[in-house]
Amino acid sequence: MSKTPNEIITPQISFTHLHLHTEYSLLDGLNKIKVLAKRIKELGMDSVAITDHGNMFGAIEFYKAMKEQGIKPILGMEAYLHNAEEISDKSNQRFHLCLYAKNLEGYKNLMYLSSQACLYGYYMKPRISKKMLREHSAGLICSSACLNGEVQWHLNVKKDDNKGRKGYERAKEVALEYQDIFGEDFYLELMRHGIEEQQLIDNQILQISLETGIKIIATNDTHYTKQSDSTAQEVAFCIGFGKDFNDPNRMRHTVQEFYIKSPEEMAQLYADFPEALANTQEIANKCNLELHLGDPTPPSFKFTAEYAKAENLDFTQDSEYFAYKCREGLKKRLLNIPQEKHQEYTERLEREIEIINKMKFPGYMLIVWDFVRAAKERGIPVGPGRGSAAGSLVAFCLEITNIDPMKYDLLFERFLNPERVSMPDIDMDFCQSRREEILEYVTEKYGRHNVAQVITFGMMKAKAVIRDVARVMGMPYGEADSFAKLIPKDLDITLEKAYEKEPKIKELIEKNPLAKKIWDFAVILENTKRNPGTHAAAVVIDSENELWHKAPLYRSSRDGIIATQYSMKYLEDVDLIKFDFLGLKTLTLIDDALKLIKNRHHLEIDFLKLDVDDKKVYETLQSGNTLGIFQIESSMFQGINKRLKPSTFEDIIAIIALGRPGPMESGMVSDFIDRKHGKAPIVYMFPELEPILKPTYGTIVYQEQVMQIVQRIGGFSLGEADLIRRAMGKKDAQIMADNKNKFAQGAQSQGFDKAKAEELWELIVKFAGYGFNKSHSAAYAMLTFETAYLKTYYPKEFMAALLTSEKNATEKIVEYIEEANKMDIKVLPPNLQKSELEFSVAKIEGEDCILFGLGAIKGAGEVAINVILEERKNNGEFKDLEDFLARIDPQKVNKKSLESFIKSGAMDCFNYTRKTLLEQVEILTESARVAQTARKEAENSLFGDSEEFTSVALELENKGEFDKKQILEFEKESLGFYASGHPLENYKEIIKSIDCVYTNQIQDIAENSHILLIGSIEDVITKFSKTGKRYGILKLQDLYGSIELTIFEKTLLALEEMDKEIPIAVKCMVQEQNDSKSLKAEKILSLEEAQKEKVDFVVQKADTNNPLILLINSQINKQILQNLREAAIRHQGKRELRILFKTETQELEMASAFFVHSQIKEEFKELEWID
Repeated sequence: MSKTPNEIITPQISFTHLHLHTEYSLLDGLNKIKVLAKRIKELGMDSVAITDHGNMFGAIEFYKAMKEQGIKPILGMEAYLHNAEEISDKSNQRFHLCLYAKNLEGYKNLMYLSSQACLYGYYMKPRISKKMLREHSAGLICSSACLNGEVQWHLNVKKDDNKGRKGYERAKEVALEYQDIFGEDFYLELMRHGIEEQQLIDNQILQISLETGIKIIATNDTHYTKQSDSTAQEVAFCIGFGKDFNDPNRMRHTVQEFYIKSPEEMAQLYADFPEALANTQEIANKCNLELHLGDPTPPSFKFTAEYAKAENLDFTQDSEYFAYKCREGLKKRLLNIPQEKHQEYTERLEREIEIINKMKFPGYMLIVWDFVRAAKERGIPVGPGRGSAAGSLVAFCLEITNIDPMKYDLLFERFLNPERVSMPDIDMDFCQSRREEILEYVTEKYGRHNVAQVITFGMMKAKAVIRDVARVMGMPYGEADSFAKLIPKDLDITLEKAYEKEPKIKELIEKNPLAKKIWDFAVILENTKRNPGTHAAAVVIDSENELWHKAPLYRSSRDGIIATQYSMKYLEDVDLIKFDFLGLKTLTLIDDALKLIKNRHHLEIDFLKLDVDDKKVYETLQSGNTLGIFQIESSMFQGINKRLKPSTFEDIIAIIALGRPGPMESGMVSDFIDRKHGKAPIVYMFPELEPILKPTYGTIVYQEQVMQIVQRIGGFSLGEADLIRRAMGKKDAQIMADNKNKFAQGAQSQGFDKAKAEELWELIVKFAGYGFNKSHSAAYAMLTFETAYLKTYYPKEFMAALLTSEKNATEKIVEYIEEANKMDIKVLPPNLQKSELEFSVAKIEGEDCILFGLGAIKGAGEVAINVILEERKNNGEFKDLEDFLARIDPQKVNKKSLESFIKSGAMDCFNYTRKTLLEQVEILTESARVAQTARKEAENSLFGDSEEFTSVALELENKGEFDKKQILEFEKESLGFYASGHPLENYKEIIKSIDCVYTNQIQDIAENSHILLIGSIEDVITKFSKTGKRYGILKLQDLYGSIELTIFEKTLLALEEMDKEIPIAVKCMVQEQNDSKSLKAEKILSLEEAQKEKVDFVVQKADTNNPLILLINSQINKQILQNLREAAIRHQGKRELRILFKTETQELEMASAFFVHSQIKEEFKELEWID
């Protein structure tokens, strides 16, 4: 329990903890920094050090937290010292050593040493050498650390070393060696934890001090805050090392003394040696590091003479070059803009240039311009924009973005607010498969140590910490899984909130002692840092200095990525600005489609010249056939498109903004649709709102509209309006209350009715919570339009590229093949004569079809595929099977490769049955071997001609063909899915007539729902429980994929009686396991029985594809409406419930904000439904 201010201890002596591990000593230290700061203050200490193991991850967070509490922060690190000259040496001996920064020079040396250790000295742990210490000791204080320190290690050695020196002699030499490096800034550490080994060497350390004059300090090796946390720290240690807590052979602490001791406790421990306490404080007094945080310097582009010479310029400054590139870019953009608007564009550009120069961001903009330009020069696809940067005309002129902000009423202030100084934040999308090339470009341009990605830290969140602790505490997996599943799925759920919300948790931990232990440890460990990772997009660039001058660097041991040791939250504190490089799969898809179009039609499509009013594209969208179209392919968006019938680019922008849970649940989407189609009136509270809200039919959809309304009606500047928009988004009640009156008065001063203005303010507040960034929506709408254009005009090439983009996702492949079939496009198995590496379009028997890529064939081997593609490219298609075998290298295209090709259907083109080829594959390999031998002999013959010997006569016996089932099974084996049909093909119509769920929908079904699955039996594995009861795992294949179900004895018996050759229906219960859905079979049915079976399930994702409409007239009873509302809650599903009010004179269709299952009709048969 924390103490009140009156209970705060005022120590009689000063003491500073100098050996302290925070949670950044991952799964070893448990001190959370904010809690630590409060505890240090509570105990009356005015300084404290951080010495995490081998890293500086927490240095800035620690520094800031201590400063906030009025405590002097001492930045340090418990380094790993490698006792070799070169840290690249792979021997594993290492010692601990504590280093502390006295001043800025010391802090920079600490960052350098930590960076070098992580980048070049990593072997099991990040290590430094004494050579490095000698070269970078300035400004640093050093202490000998714990029992793992080099001095202490030698004191514990019982044998003489290879030079005949005793352990004490060698320890003394080492101490003198450190004294030589650090002078009076080297100290010997004394620890008194009650550990036997420490007690044995105490007197020897004192003796070394007497003989050398090296001072001794008193420390406590602190790993957790309170003594009561000691066992939890051991649990964390077990999690980190994958050990069982109850394992008698695991490493364990014999004492519980590694907590933050008070000055009194330390004084008592060292009552016989007060000088050690005084020396400890001496170090604290020496350390006076002051960091200037939170005022980042905008980055410099480093405009060089090389650029000036290339463009014949006499500029010397970034700002001059920046303005020049913007104005040159505008000239290019104005070629496609009506003459009467040129002045308006010029004025806005000059205003943006002025603001960017004033805020000192031209360097930032040029850095982005440069790497975007480099990407485009290399043919790497770049997105049209992302986020608020799309609202900048400067970005448009520099070709950072490709969306005209003035055409779509996008605001610069949403990107960069001159009234709120903050760093610009431009996110860039690149082709996913080539993102690394751009990272390599900036690395080469600015230097390997000037560019890094950004570290992240995995946290032990509520559900995960229960699983982690349960695992090491020995709770059986099933019980642990059930325990973790009790934690609600709410966003940002904590164990404390879960305990309050879910009564079963309390019930469990009261009944089960092990669960109680797990819970108690989990509460302590919750939100502790668990492991390092790398941010998906963030990159920092420093054009002037190597990054370690501002932040230590870290290299991931998993993938070798170099990242800053400071996480994103603290980058600006240390004067680093991030750039976001994102990989977007859609850009790769579009690029693949364009290449296919170019190869087949000799046509290069320039998306900048597309007509965004193309009616055919809008017909595609209006049909709801949007599968594969960027951002709008889900069933929810398909439904929105069918109902909205988008007809303008502004409609597409709005669809992307509206297709989110908030607008969907609030009824905004239906209101928007009704207004577009004249079913609901469009009303503007003030006429002046019409230009702002007309594109969205009078509905406030975007954040930019909020800003424009506040500016136009309230008289605010756009900068001020942006601040209000931010406050509304964060629901900052104080700022909103402060500005409400200001808005009303501003409106009144401009001649607007004050009462109506106040009403408008409330409306703005309501919609601001749902408002979306129009700049982002507009930029992404361009990708939506581009993919829709490709699907409309080049459907085969588009679908081939789409299939390639999802080649590793079986369920998606199945879904897209079905879509292609609906579009009358054949998707055929791979073909050795025609197929490319990926999915492609080829003419087969006079018809353009999509062919599977050879790269999709499992077991064929990359080498074999490349050999075939190269041979075909160089010497044309194969004449026949004999020609194919004669031209391949049998060492590279071996028997296994041929078997895979045959099973996939890739060799059907040679006009032999698959059975004939597979059963005589040995003859094929032998024929290829003989042909190769003949070819080599011909090449070595003095007068030989290799062409005469490359074909060997092939005689194969016709073995007939496999049955359809076997053919499909071989396709599934070699491709991962069926290519030429489906085992359930003949049952499609009956399956679709049953209210069943498909495997690709399972993750969207709520837990405890009862569903029907229909499929063919792939496998049944029988098992026995610990109690001897029989159960099984049923593997079921449906139209979209395979899934495993747990099936218990009674149901298993029913399954065993079913005909395995006929599809079955399984009634299942949906469960959740490890945040993923699992199924328990409850009943086995025939298809005929399934047609009569009732199910009850809840779909978690809304689907507006097929709304259910209730017809209501003026005579309806209010009680019926109330009953209907309650039923809608009970029968949640995926169909939007809409209400059609009908009188003699008019009809009005409205949303109900409910999504229901069709079964609701059964309860209200007396009502009129439109289904």
